[in-house]
Amino acid sequence: MKYRLFLVLAATAFISCKSKTKAPVYDTVSQKTSAGSQLNLLQQFKPFIQGVWVTSDYIVDLSRTKSPYISSKKLAGAAALAINLDSAEKDSTVVGVSLNNHEGASFTLFFKPGHQPNSLKTNWPDYEVNSNFYELGYQIAGSDTSLLLYHYNKNNHIISSVKYTRVLPKQTDKGMEYGITYITNKLLISGNYELTDTNGTTSKISFNNEGKVSGFAGYETYYVNTDFVAGPQNDLDQFSFNIGVQQQKDYLFKINKDTLNIYNIDFSADSVHLKWGELKYKLVRSK
Repeated sequence: MKYRLFLVLAATAFISCKSKTKAPVYDTVSQKTSAGSQLNLLQQFKPFIQGVWVTSDYIVDLSRTKSPYISSKKLAGAAALAINLDSAEKDSTVVGVSLNNHEGASFTLFFKPGHQPNSLKTNWPDYEVNSNFYELGYQIAGSDTSLLLYHYNKNNHIISSVKYTRVLPKQTDKGMEYGITYITNKLLISGNYELTDTNGTTSKISFNNEGKVSGFAGYETYYVNTDFVAGPQNDLDQFSFNIGVQQQKDYLFKINKDTLNIYNIDFSADSVHLKWGELKYKLVRSK
């Protein structure tokens, strides 16, 4: 459905979702990095940058809108990063990238000091301005650790930065989109509900962060669409049961306070746009 591996990406990948905050620059790039200091940097950074990270702007916006479709604009550029330092080489490691939440990419993170006290150099180029470059670092505020992707100009000044929140402690083999899927499930769907059918019978339904559903007859898994890059028929919030198997059922959904409303899908006359059908299921979150 998505996430084709590719090697060459447009420069616009890292232009979106960035703050314009300036930061002081520390000229540490010129330092020579020995094998010992590289190992020290690996050990220093591992507890803070290991895991799967999703852009913080998306998480904040999704918590407000309750709509992956509306908040998908916050996934432009480097939407998620996956870092596994357990198998890192002595001088570098490969960082996985979800680009626009639609394509898979990667760059190399070098265990060489960057311009910030807690940043490292990368090989991700700026294709629009060849002399610009990127570094990856972390920031600690109280008990929270954030990842920061810094964009520098040729004069070693920060143009912008992207902030990320850790959503999983370790990289998975489920694809670069999984971190975005996981945090979307956690924020919007995961929990316990009561479903009342047309006969007045109440059932207990549970959804978890990993996309599993229990107590819902005929359904074992669920999937919330977060990729709205390609169309047609991809312009409303979609919710599927048993995705990827013959018994897959596709719906639309809305969240209204503590209620998850699941609707049948209708289509526009030209079959380009999705339309809201009749309400199929109404699930009320348990107190």
